[in-house]
Amino acid sequence: MKYYQLSEDYFLDHGITSGPTLPDESIMAGKWVEADTLPRLVYEVDTPDDEPCQHFMSGGAVLASERFIQVLRGAGVNNFQCFPVILMNPETQKQRSGYFLFNVLGLIKAVEMQQSSFETLMEADAEGVEVSLVAFKDVVLDGMKSRGLHMFRLAESPDVLVIDEAVKTALKENRPEGGWGVVFEELDSV
Repeated sequence: MKYYQLSEDYFLDHGITSGPTLPDESIMAGKWVEADTLPRLVYEVDTPDDEPCQHFMSGGAVLASERFIQVLRGAGVNNFQCFPVILMNPETQKQRSGYFLFNVLGLIKAVEMQQSSFETLMEADAEGVEVSLVAFKDVVLDGMKSRGLHMFRLAESPDVLVIDEAVKTALKENRPEGGWGVVFEELDSV
């Protein structure tokens, strides 16, 4: 099985410029989040009013369009939560709906660390940090550790969102005009 890192396209001109402060242990921790613990979810974007927002945006959190989420569900992805957000252009006050704060449930320790290259950011310890947190230069996955999930975050680096071939294919086959606003980087695996 092939796996890919899914990221926001770096070459896009517009995206999230600010958003609410989310509670600790929320969206990037891979844990279930109770909606009533979240602040009002209004995100400022710098997309001109006459242009569509991209379908996948990151910047402290991941926001996804309803269409993007429907394609994920159609590909068999079910380990996530969505919370409705408002996108607002601060210059014109135009508001857009149909976007969601996207929380991937579960962090998977699926990296073959001996074969990957990385910089350690925080060592594991007995006081709550279960896995050393790292910044990867090159990732080598152990596909057997993915637990059959089509999409997951890496426990060693929770900002890395991984999808499998089925999800990539579904996104390519259902690509909207103008694209999703994402890039796929194939990961090595053993």
